[in-house]
Amino acid sequence: MILKRLPVQIHTGEAHLLVFCAIASAHRIVSTLADIDKSTEIHTLKFQIYGCSECGTFVLSTGDDFELNLSTQTLARVAQLSATNEAPHEAELSIIRPILQKTSARLASLDAEIPRLKAHLAQLEEQRAVISRYHAQNLSILSPLRRMPPEILGEIFSWTIRPDVCSTDKSPWVLTHVCGDWRTVALSKSSLWSLIYIDFSVKEKYPLEMVNTQVERARSLKIHFFGSQNCDSASQIAVFDLLASHSGRWEDLSIQLTSHLVPHMKATHYDLTALRRVWVQWDDSTSRSQPPELDSIDFFQSAISLVEIAVISHVRFVPTRFPVVHQLTRYDLAAPWQTHCGLLKSLPNLQDVHIRRFFDDGEDWPAPEDPIDMLHLRRLYVTDPTTLNYLRAPGLEELVTQSVAIHTAETRGSLERFLVRSCCSPRRLCIQGLLDVHMAAILQKYPSITEITVTDEFEEDESTQRDIFSTFLALFTISDSTPSAMALPHITKVGFACENARAVLCPLFLNMVESRRSIEGCALSNAELLLLDCEAPPDSQSMARIETLRKAGLEVSFWFGRRAQKSADRWFHTAQWTRIRERFL
Repeated sequence: MILKRLPVQIHTGEAHLLVFCAIASAHRIVSTLADIDKSTEIHTLKFQIYGCSECGTFVLSTGDDFELNLSTQTLARVAQLSATNEAPHEAELSIIRPILQKTSARLASLDAEIPRLKAHLAQLEEQRAVISRYHAQNLSILSPLRRMPPEILGEIFSWTIRPDVCSTDKSPWVLTHVCGDWRTVALSKSSLWSLIYIDFSVKEKYPLEMVNTQVERARSLKIHFFGSQNCDSASQIAVFDLLASHSGRWEDLSIQLTSHLVPHMKATHYDLTALRRVWVQWDDSTSRSQPPELDSIDFFQSAISLVEIAVISHVRFVPTRFPVVHQLTRYDLAAPWQTHCGLLKSLPNLQDVHIRRFFDDGEDWPAPEDPIDMLHLRRLYVTDPTTLNYLRAPGLEELVTQSVAIHTAETRGSLERFLVRSCCSPRRLCIQGLLDVHMAAILQKYPSITEITVTDEFEEDESTQRDIFSTFLALFTISDSTPSAMALPHITKVGFACENARAVLCPLFLNMVESRRSIEGCALSNAELLLLDCEAPPDSQSMARIETLRKAGLEVSFWFGRRAQKSADRWFHTAQWTRIRERFL
């Protein structure tokens, strides 16, 4: 009879059990032999022990390493001993001892073989590491980057530029440390070096040589300089003087002034003929940033190419003298109404205006006269809706206004009179504050307004914030009891921005959106919810609802944190180039 070779798996890796491996396997083979041919008396068994390459389990297979001539009866007895704690008879020891001798010899052979194989493995791994490095070096020769035109590589480099304090481990400086070709491209593209970001509230010392090198590598300069009232004034003045010596190349200037910088700037002559955009603010961490002797900001009078200017102060009003010759199309100013009134009359080409009425100290509004004609105005932001009583803007497209709960009727009256007087057809209305039924009537009466956004961003009282949101939902949620006249089916976009985010807002907002989708002929195609102080996405159930609405063709946007603030800035017509600091602090 020819015995089949039957591999047997032993589910243990303990060394002391190897002695019984052959016996246990013999027991299994006996059962198989009994089924095949019970008349067989003597069997020659050969075993080889090996380990699985994947799981490491020991396996016994037939081979030439062990050869045992055992009868079926003997195999059965050995199997019985291995399955119990019974002591073997003296005669049975002569069977087991040869097995132990053979396994011991094999173990000794394996112990001698393993170090040799380990040494060989180490040698192979070392060879692989060497060849792998050589392979990578040769592979890099075929890299598409080596054949990329310098113009395209330079464009890729431009996407790595972000506002950050000067440092050799930031772009564009780090680009010059990779290889000669990259350095050549980086140095040849002057626009990579144009953005200079200095913020003394983040870093108190800036190497003048590094700043000067970057200035020399740039052609035009976009300066973002943030002084700090609490830092050493000498180092701030030194850096600013270095930048000012190249003022003829300034295109953008965003600056935070301090009491130390202002006198120095007033005493210095600047060539600002190339300057196009200016944003001026003060270090509001202390009122000392505006010294009492400061009576005006007059160092922009040579900026004949100026198209945009903003001067924001929360401490006190400091008059700003505009250049006599200019090309201003945008202005953002915190000032008393009389200052605004005079400037608006003298700036006929304005397209984007932010009228922040501050520092009037409770003065009453003057009696309305002939309205100020703003024929080119497209975007208007007013902190006080009463301002609208003094303006006419026939081409207006977007309007942002604040609305206080106790004055919504007056706000509606000012807004409606402005729309009638201007004969304009704005498409977007953003309300900072309460949008109640008085204001909603404007949407019904003027169907050209198809986009409406509301924010509670400037309300500090949480109860007022809740009222703003609940009123917004009540106006735009459609139910069986909603009058058809108030359904506002022509609205294509609704949006809400919340200062203090709460988890319940998202499901409630989605309820409103889903209800509007049920209107016959509903034009709603865009819905946007902004949670300004939240850094976490909505719950999974809300996300699933958002995806369902998107698949149905509705553009639903849910933003939180910095991305939400960026969208809110777009609602309020905030110039994005001035928001560098907020986006990256």
